[in-house]
Amino acid sequence: MALEDVGGIFKLSVNGVQMNLKGDPTIDIGGEQRTLIMGADGRAHGYQVRNTKASVSGTFTDTSDLDLVLLRKMKNATVKIEKPNGKTVIISNAAFSGDASEAGAEGEINFAFEGTPGKELT
Repeated sequence: MALEDVGGIFKLSVNGVQMNLKGDPTIDIGGEQRTLIMGADGRAHGYQVRNTKASVSGTFTDTSDLDLVLLRKMKNATVKIEKPNGKTVIISNAAFSGDASEAGAEGEINFAFEGTPGKELT
């Protein structure tokens, strides 16, 4: 089996605008999550199933064209993450859910988006 790119360069866009992504994003595609239900008899009785939100978080570089007020107010956005392995994750109906705090040394802005369960395209 040939080795492939699995880490490295990620691209992130919000509503079609590529963001200045810095560092490693953390991605959770969301969807169905199962939790095992154990009985008092010590046996597994089944699973509880629930839907979870999709999310992506990380850091952007704060450039002069990044409007932090608009970023914090963003909702109903489409977030697209292109991964180095050729897969793309789409999070729809996303809202900014981070605190947009800034680290001054390198102009880093923390970000987080949450939305409906994501889709992974290959």
